[in-house]
Amino acid sequence: MNIREIARRARVSHSTVSRIINNVSTVDPKLARRVRAVIEEVDYRPNYQAQALARGRSHTVGLIVSELSGGNPFFSEIILYFERAAVAHGFEVLISFADSETDPHHVVVCANRMKERRVEGIAVLTFGMEQQLENKPGRIKIPMVYAGADSPHEGVRNIRINYLSGMREAVKHLVDFGHSRIGYLSGKLSWSSMRMRYEALRKAARAAGIPLNKELVAECDHTLAGGAQGMADLLNLPKPPTAVLCCNDIAAIGALKTLNSRGLQAGRDISLIGFDNLPLCSFMQPRLSTISFSPCELADLAFDALLEEIQGAEVKMQSEYKTKFVLRESTCAPN
Repeated sequence: MNIREIARRARVSHSTVSRIINNVSTVDPKLARRVRAVIEEVDYRPNYQAQALARGRSHTVGLIVSELSGGNPFFSEIILYFERAAVAHGFEVLISFADSETDPHHVVVCANRMKERRVEGIAVLTFGMEQQLENKPGRIKIPMVYAGADSPHEGVRNIRINYLSGMREAVKHLVDFGHSRIGYLSGKLSWSSMRMRYEALRKAARAAGIPLNKELVAECDHTLAGGAQGMADLLNLPKPPTAVLCCNDIAAIGALKTLNSRGLQAGRDISLIGFDNLPLCSFMQPRLSTISFSPCELADLAFDALLEEIQGAEVKMQSEYKTKFVLRESTCAPN
């Protein structure tokens, strides 16, 4: 079924059908109703790919995110909110999952594959794996946006993540409670985003006038199992910390499991703070204090930045997203 067949059945020219499909207002309303009735009867759907080729635009953008294993819904929410923003502006989204475990250059493969599918721009929200694209954006030659890159990339828009703002608020809260022996579940420090969070914590501790002892930093997977093991390692120290910050909420929830297994409770026996502010934090027992890193706000920022790049707007090459501390029930004075 094509517009010529639609035109034959509606007894009009195929150019009239084309104008009606594209909502041209000058078409006679009665004629438009007759054509639309035929379109509905035969369940015709326009070939948008062919239209895009004819117009030289695909109205499609690419989104590259980290793979979804580990039980962390953060990237699922990034996808949800990014697609909502794109659809609201008339774009479709081609999604690809970067997996550095199976291929160290997978992000490059994803970006090239998207270019072959004629996307108009790519948002790389992998928080560290965008480093694989160093020196590649110029060759890819389409608008690109990164989030959380730890160093600027020439010709690429970057959304800088201000981890320090939220860390300072969280550390100040703990110090005001009287904590001086603060532990940290760091995640894999080979990831740039995890290194940046760790460095932000170090700066926050220094500003608060307390030490961040290396023995109190447990490098672990940023997963439920990793958080559980990391908390066990800290509790097994001769002198455990009285408060623990975590690289993300999932690790903090894993830490809660270890605390419960030892008869301890966050907010009564030890202070525990997560990172991300996932919706499930409000449903934990106790409700988890955390540092807010909103997937919704970040996805909106990333799409808006990408749209500005696609439209060729005169914009700064770097935006900023500020994290902030969210107080709930999982902190207390040192026991």
